[in-house]
Amino acid sequence: MSRNLDSLYKLFHVIKLGISPVYQIFLNVRHFTYFSLLITGLTITSIAFGQNSTIDSLKSKLSSEEDNRFEVLFELARQHIVINENDVALDYADQALKVSLLQDDSLKIVKANRIKGAALRRLEYFNETIGVASYALAIAKRNGYREEVKYLLNTLALVYTNIANYDKALDYNFQSLVVRESEGDKSEISITLNNIGFVYFKLKNYERALEYFNRSLLLKKEVNDTYDLDHLLINIGISYIHLKNFQDALKSIDQAFQACGGDCANDIIIEGEFGLGVANFGLEDFEVARRHFQRSLEIASKVNNMRFQAENLVYLGRVEINRRNFENARIYLTNTERIADSLKYNQLLIDAYKEFSRLYTLSEKYQEASIYQNKYIALKDSLIGEELVKNIAKIQTQFEERENIATIQLKEEDLVRQRNLNIAIGIIAMLAALLGFVLYRSNLVTRRVNADLTIAKGVIEKQNKRLQDINRELDGKVKEKTANLEKAVDDLDKANKSLSQVNDELDNFIYKTSHDIRGPLASLKGICGVALLDVKDTIALNYLTKLDVSADRLNVILTRLLIVNQINNAVLNRDQIDFNVLVDEILLLERKKGLPSKFQIKRDIQDDVTLESDTELVRLVLENLIDNAIKFYNDSDRVTPFVHIKIYNKGESSVSVSVIDNGIGVTAPKPEKIFQIFSRGSERSETGGVGLYLSKLATEKLGGTIQLQYTPEGYTEFYVSLPSKLPELIES
Repeated sequence: MSRNLDSLYKLFHVIKLGISPVYQIFLNVRHFTYFSLLITGLTITSIAFGQNSTIDSLKSKLSSEEDNRFEVLFELARQHIVINENDVALDYADQALKVSLLQDDSLKIVKANRIKGAALRRLEYFNETIGVASYALAIAKRNGYREEVKYLLNTLALVYTNIANYDKALDYNFQSLVVRESEGDKSEISITLNNIGFVYFKLKNYERALEYFNRSLLLKKEVNDTYDLDHLLINIGISYIHLKNFQDALKSIDQAFQACGGDCANDIIIEGEFGLGVANFGLEDFEVARRHFQRSLEIASKVNNMRFQAENLVYLGRVEINRRNFENARIYLTNTERIADSLKYNQLLIDAYKEFSRLYTLSEKYQEASIYQNKYIALKDSLIGEELVKNIAKIQTQFEERENIATIQLKEEDLVRQRNLNIAIGIIAMLAALLGFVLYRSNLVTRRVNADLTIAKGVIEKQNKRLQDINRELDGKVKEKTANLEKAVDDLDKANKSLSQVNDELDNFIYKTSHDIRGPLASLKGICGVALLDVKDTIALNYLTKLDVSADRLNVILTRLLIVNQINNAVLNRDQIDFNVLVDEILLLERKKGLPSKFQIKRDIQDDVTLESDTELVRLVLENLIDNAIKFYNDSDRVTPFVHIKIYNKGESSVSVSVIDNGIGVTAPKPEKIFQIFSRGSERSETGGVGLYLSKLATEKLGGTIQLQYTPEGYTEFYVSLPSKLPELIES
């Protein structure tokens, strides 16, 4: 059933986009004849009409066939999955599930959850899919619903592959393989072998991936099965790419396009063009690679294939980095990160972080490079760490041992059958007075069986010895890695303790120094005040005024240094932040200080923006950024100065704050260092370069990030990202 669904699904997408013949597009044929367009339009109409008539017929049965309501709802869900209307399919699946629960029919409950899981997976709600499919699988196994078990195992394997949980994906794939091998359907075995190969591909074990892909291809050839052959050939091609065998890769991808006979489905064109892009990237022909990635991305965007949008975007980012077009690369990688993060494509997120680190290193933005390098290491270690290696080794070993046990059981069954046959022959021989001849023959057969059994035992012993050697080797590597990791942790602890001690001493120094200076400074201002009242000489008054202003500036700097100490030692509160009130208070203060002539203030604050954080630190960040935008305004008569404040939700987990201005900009030699203490971004800075350092310190204290960037118009933008809820670790 699933094969028919997939075939119809591919056919629908080919016709839906009107790209027949698709392979001609791949060969850069740019014009269709009017006759081709007419035939395509008629095909679309006929298919849509046939599908809609089936759905309409099913809908008409909902009110008339109450006894068969579950079957009608189930089929409606299935039909809508075929035409890629997965939201509608999910609604019918939920209705079918309610009916099955009312009827208390376990098989119907399993089937309803299975079709619901299929809709959720296509909608890329992976966590919900895992919950639904796992629940249904437990019921199916308990009741022996073998067919449902098979499909549910496949669903779970695919979902765990998508979210880069590879040990679980491999476990479910091997379970599926055992079920399908017991049934003996080579076409279905081929599908599971292909899925296992894909998991190893994601683990970057390309030799093993290619082994499973070739086993899958061999079975397809044995039974002359062409279903999904094009996908399999593309997988083989991309495996050859990573093994640096580019000519075989291009040959395999070309065979994939030939397999679909010049009428390839969208997903084949997407994957094939992507594969050609990767091959040419490996051959360092970056312009040809870029064109293939752009074609793949265009079709993936049309059919809303988010995973391959991200796959192509990360490679386009790599191409632009190699061409040293860093801004284009940043845009591609930002889009990759957005898609991968929202849909939990963890492997693609790892690739994006790695390329971001390389991009910022080459563009000498070492702070950003360090941030993404740390993200890359943390995510990679969480997904592909020692625990995953041990789990995969364990799963592989269990599967291979299961095969050995099955072989032994088959041998024992043969022996039992042979023993029964010998007894029967002996009885017949006694009755026929041919006992001597029968005994001779039975002894001969027994020796042959014993010889076979001896050979089998020898093979099994060698296999077990090989497995033991592998396990010992793996144990040694794990112990070595563990020792290295423990040493690294010890070194890191020592470094952290040393750094903590230095930070404590620095905080104490700043606090004491600021307090020690404030006393003499207050005396100095008092003397200046008295002198300004008594002194009449114009030159002396001028000097005293300048001295008083300098004392005020020094007082501001000391105050900000004390704020550094307060931030470092602050106990954070979790408040519900009202950005409208907060911005109003800051702007009121700025208006009291006086705004430049013609200065415009724009604000875009999302209505439902939600932030639970420390009010005073959020105020400090906004106050410094807005004050800088006003202080460093463009005083040219031809320019209308402005500051644009944008605050909005970024997904469900973070809030973004942008302060954009058209002021004089950052004139420091190295703009990336403006967040360092005492670093000035402009000659007009009057506070010693402490303000942006305070903003960065407060942002990081709240668990966020701050960075300087430029808009397409060339305006200065300070971009802050804060977690929607203050994390417990930071809060305490």
